[in-house]
Amino acid sequence: MTDISQVRSKRFKLNEEKRHNSELKKMRNKNSKQYTNEVKKYEVQLSRMQEEYETKISNLKLMLERRLSEVRSKQELRVEDENKRIEQELINLKNTHNAQVGEISESQTNEIESMQESHRKTLANARQKFIQEKSKWNT
Repeated sequence: MTDISQVRSKRFKLNEEKRHNSELKKMRNKNSKQYTNEVKKYEVQLSRMQEEYETKISNLKLMLERRLSEVRSKQELRVEDENKRIEQELINLKNTHNAQVGEISESQTNEIESMQESHRKTLANARQKFIQEKSKWNT
Protein backbone atom coordinates (compact mmCIF):
# COMPACT_ATOMS: atom_id res chain seq x y z
CA MET A 1 0.00 0.00 0.00
CA THR A 2 2.82 2.20 0.38
CA ASP A 3 3.33 2.07 -3.35
CA ILE A 4 -0.23 3.13 -3.91
CA SER A 5 0.10 5.83 -1.29
CA GLN A 6 3.25 7.03 -2.89
CA VAL A 7 1.65 7.08 -6.32
CA ARG A 8 -1.36 8.91 -4.92
CA SER A 9 0.91 11.25 -3.07
CA LYS A 10 2.93 11.93 -6.25
CA ARG A 11 -0.25 12.42 -8.22
CA PHE A 12 -1.61 14.76 -5.58
CA LYS A 13 1.68 16.63 -5.56
CA LEU A 14 1.68 16.89 -9.37
CA ASN A 15 -1.91 18.04 -9.37
CA GLU A 16 -1.11 20.63 -6.72
CA GLU A 17 1.89 21.82 -8.69
CA LYS A 18 -0.22 22.05 -11.84
CA ARG A 19 -2.91 23.93 -9.97
CA HIS A 20 -0.33 26.18 -8.39
CA ASN A 21 1.39 26.77 -11.78
CA SER A 22 -1.97 27.41 -13.34
CA GLU A 23 -2.82 29.96 -10.64
CA LEU A 24 0.59 31.57 -11.09
CA LYS A 25 0.06 31.72 -14.82
CA LYS A 26 -3.40 33.26 -14.35
CA MET A 27 -1.94 35.76 -11.90
CA ARG A 28 0.90 36.61 -14.26
CA ASN A 29 -1.55 37.06 -17.12
CA LYS A 30 -3.83 39.16 -14.95
CA ASN A 31 -0.93 41.29 -13.68
CA SER A 32 0.50 41.57 -17.18
CA LYS A 33 -2.86 42.78 -18.52
CA GLN A 34 -3.22 45.16 -15.60
CA TYR A 35 0.33 46.43 -16.17
CA THR A 36 -0.32 46.84 -19.90
CA ASN A 37 -3.56 48.70 -19.19
CA GLU A 38 -1.81 51.01 -16.70
CA VAL A 39 1.03 51.64 -19.14
CA LYS A 40 -1.45 52.49 -21.92
CA LYS A 41 -3.43 54.71 -19.58
CA TYR A 42 -0.37 56.65 -18.46
CA GLU A 43 1.04 56.79 -21.97
CA VAL A 44 -2.22 58.35 -23.14
CA GLN A 45 -2.09 60.77 -20.22
CA LEU A 46 1.56 61.54 -20.95
CA SER A 47 0.87 62.13 -24.65
CA ARG A 48 -2.06 64.41 -23.75
CA MET A 49 0.18 66.36 -21.36
CA GLN A 50 2.86 66.59 -24.04
CA GLU A 51 0.34 67.90 -26.57
CA GLU A 52 -0.88 70.47 -24.05
CA TYR A 53 2.71 71.50 -23.39
CA GLU A 54 3.47 71.83 -27.11
CA THR A 55 0.25 73.82 -27.58
CA LYS A 56 1.25 76.17 -24.77
CA ILE A 57 4.70 76.58 -26.26
CA SER A 58 3.31 77.34 -29.71
CA ASN A 59 0.82 79.82 -28.22
CA LEU A 60 3.61 81.51 -26.28
CA LYS A 61 5.75 81.69 -29.41
CA LEU A 62 2.90 83.24 -31.36
CA MET A 63 2.21 85.74 -28.59
CA LEU A 64 5.89 86.67 -28.34
CA GLU A 65 6.16 87.06 -32.12
CA ARG A 66 3.07 89.28 -32.09
CA ARG A 67 4.54 91.40 -29.29
CA LEU A 68 7.84 91.57 -31.12
CA SER A 69 6.15 92.76 -34.30
CA GLU A 70 4.21 95.38 -32.28
CA VAL A 71 7.40 96.59 -30.64
CA ARG A 72 9.15 96.70 -34.01
CA SER A 73 6.33 98.70 -35.60
CA LYS A 74 6.30 101.14 -32.66
CA GLN A 75 10.05 101.47 -32.89
CA GLU A 76 9.85 102.08 -36.64
CA LEU A 77 7.32 104.86 -35.98
CA ARG A 78 9.61 106.38 -33.36
CA VAL A 79 12.59 106.21 -35.69
CA GLU A 80 10.53 107.76 -38.49
CA ASP A 81 9.35 110.57 -36.19
CA GLU A 82 12.89 111.14 -34.96
CA ASN A 83 14.18 111.29 -38.54
CA LYS A 84 11.51 113.84 -39.41
CA ARG A 85 12.42 115.89 -36.34
CA ILE A 86 16.11 115.73 -37.19
CA GLU A 87 15.41 116.74 -40.81
CA GLN A 88 13.36 119.71 -39.58
CA GLU A 89 16.12 120.62 -37.14
CA LEU A 90 18.66 120.44 -39.97
CA ILE A 91 16.48 122.69 -42.14
CA ASN A 92 16.15 125.16 -39.26
CA LEU A 93 19.91 125.10 -38.67
CA LYS A 94 20.58 125.69 -42.38
CA ASN A 95 18.11 128.57 -42.43
CA THR A 96 19.66 130.07 -39.31
CA HIS A 97 23.12 129.64 -40.79
CA ASN A 98 22.08 131.27 -44.06
CA ALA A 99 20.48 134.14 -42.13
CA GLN A 100 23.63 134.61 -40.07
CA VAL A 101 25.80 134.47 -43.21
CA GLY A 102 23.50 137.08 -44.79
CA GLU A 103 23.72 139.31 -41.73
CA ILE A 104 27.51 139.01 -41.59
CA SER A 105 27.77 139.62 -45.33
CA GLU A 106 25.53 142.67 -45.05
CA SER A 107 27.42 144.03 -42.06
CA GLN A 108 30.74 143.48 -43.83
CA THR A 109 29.38 145.18 -46.96
CA ASN A 110 28.21 148.10 -44.83
CA GLU A 111 31.56 148.24 -43.09
CA ILE A 112 33.40 148.19 -46.44
CA GLU A 113 31.12 150.97 -47.73
CA SER A 114 31.68 153.03 -44.61
CA MET A 115 35.45 152.45 -44.90
CA GLN A 116 35.32 153.47 -48.58
CA GLU A 117 33.28 156.54 -47.69
CA SER A 118 35.72 157.40 -44.94
CA HIS A 119 38.58 156.87 -47.36
CA ARG A 120 36.90 159.11 -49.94
CA LYS A 121 36.36 161.81 -47.32
CA THR A 122 39.96 161.48 -46.20
CA LEU A 123 41.12 161.75 -49.82
CA ALA A 124 38.81 164.71 -50.42
CA ASN A 125 40.13 166.44 -47.29
CA ALA A 126 43.68 165.65 -48.30
CA ARG A 127 43.01 167.02 -51.83
CA GLN A 128 41.52 170.21 -50.38
CA LYS A 129 44.43 170.63 -48.03
CA PHE A 130 46.81 169.96 -50.89
CA ILE A 131 45.02 172.52 -53.09
CA GLN A 132 45.04 175.04 -50.25
CA GLU A 133 48.70 174.47 -49.61
CA LYS A 134 49.43 174.62 -53.31
CA SER A 135 47.50 177.83 -53.63
CA LYS A 136 49.47 179.27 -50.71
CA TRP A 137 52.70 178.44 -52.40
CA ASN A 138 51.54 179.65 -55.77
CA THR A 139 50.39 182.99 -54.51
